[in-house]
Amino acid sequence: MKKWMIASLSLFVFLSGCNNKTREVIDEETLEIQDSAASEAREYLSYKINKQKKSVNRGLITMMINNRSDMDEIETGLMSLSKDYFSPEDYIYQEGQYLKDISSWLGRNSKENEEGLNPAIKITEDMGWEERIEQEKKNPMYLSYIHEQNYVDSKGKIQGISLGFAMNQTDYIRVKDSKGLMHFDEKVIGDKALEKYGKEAAKKVVSRIRSMKELKNVPIFISIYKLQPINSVVPGNYFTNTFVDDNDNTIKKWEDINEKYYYFPSDAGEEKDRDLHNRIRDLEDYVSKYFSHQDIEFVGKALYKKDNLNQLVLDVHTGMVKETELVGFAQAIGPEIVDYFPHMPVYLYVKTPKGLKATIVKEVDQEPFVEIHE
Repeated sequence: MKKWMIASLSLFVFLSGCNNKTREVIDEETLEIQDSAASEAREYLSYKINKQKKSVNRGLITMMINNRSDMDEIETGLMSLSKDYFSPEDYIYQEGQYLKDISSWLGRNSKENEEGLNPAIKITEDMGWEERIEQEKKNPMYLSYIHEQNYVDSKGKIQGISLGFAMNQTDYIRVKDSKGLMHFDEKVIGDKALEKYGKEAAKKVVSRIRSMKELKNVPIFISIYKLQPINSVVPGNYFTNTFVDDNDNTIKKWEDINEKYYYFPSDAGEEKDRDLHNRIRDLEDYVSKYFSHQDIEFVGKALYKKDNLNQLVLDVHTGMVKETELVGFAQAIGPEIVDYFPHMPVYLYVKTPKGLKATIVKEVDQEPFVEIHE
């Protein structure tokens, strides 16, 4: 890894390889996407990372979650919430190592899968596909995914576990008929039903965790996440959480989370925050004039907590791929991020046809940090 200072900006620029070679044979492309998402997610979080241990459920998120925006937020959002319970000053982040049966937990409860957390349905051999769909709609798949994060001490000993329960806002139903043809339908799940089922599932999981010798007295943080529809450009959100102390075996209370994402440019985003909408548009215009030979598009994702802007993520889509161009881009946009967004954290990702090529992070009242990826 090489590093140097761009004097005009007082920015550190790091060259880092992004070609994470997967060690597993199954679905290598999918795992690479997951690793990339995780890498981006951790850029702006302050935990030290144990990179040696990969999740025991590696790749599962890409099979169970419908869109990339939710994949990223499930991880980053849980890490952000976990900081209130497992301080980055005291703990090291590690991918989940303990819940090895999550894939079976996500299935329907049945004689064959007694650990399944989704509701059982009764299917008979003479049942037609229409009736099968109705059965599925009456008993939808509420729970889509459980994300495990571990927080360990300097010796690698587990000190805390965080779990994100990703709940379906819409259950997408697929049923095959006797001729092998696939039929599709969907069931929209109300917020109250989604929340109730998520809390019931969490209660069962806490009981299972406490039966594991290595986690018998480990604090557990749990948050419930509402997934967005399949093609949404804005991620869902965690809406309630709970903390189970090391001496507790059950969940005592839940606390609601008041936060929501808005997408820019969009009518909803402009209505929510016209000033931010204009700042993003003006910054895009400035950069486009500076790099008039390139097509540049800004896509903003803003997180509001209790109606206050908490975080801004900017994806900059461009065709530039040369290192000299990217360094020049960093020189041009670094000071502008400070000027346009002086009192908010900004995480800017430069994305090209060849993938993520640069990351620029500006924390509140700090100089931007820049990483150029090979």
